[in-house]
Amino acid sequence: MFACACFLGFSCQNSKKKNTPEAVAEQFAKAFYTGDFTHMYQYSTKKSEIVVKTVQNGMKDQSERLEAMKKSQVTIVETTVDAQTDSTCTCTCNVTIDGKPRTDKWELVKEDDLWKVTLVMP
Repeated sequence: MFACACFLGFSCQNSKKKNTPEAVAEQFAKAFYTGDFTHMYQYSTKKSEIVVKTVQNGMKDQSERLEAMKKSQVTIVETTVDAQTDSTCTCTCNVTIDGKPRTDKWELVKEDDLWKVTLVMP
């Protein structure tokens, strides 16, 4: 019983750590740069699904580019919270993609008590 309780407590604690704005921004960035649409949907808001779907549909005619993206080496260098309230957050995510540095800002909101990246069409 004790071992089970410890495991459940550890799992819940890890789950909470995985749902920090920084962790969500990092996971979304990795999915975004590797063309992992399943995880892009998972880490973005319901309202953002149309943007993810638009990107996904746009990639259907670019299968070579998508395959190259899937092989990309994405390394998170640093993620910082620039501003945060109880329900919104802006994170800056510094990454390297195949050794090339890139910096992005991700806007996050709380949806169903989970942090999610919110995307808008330009």
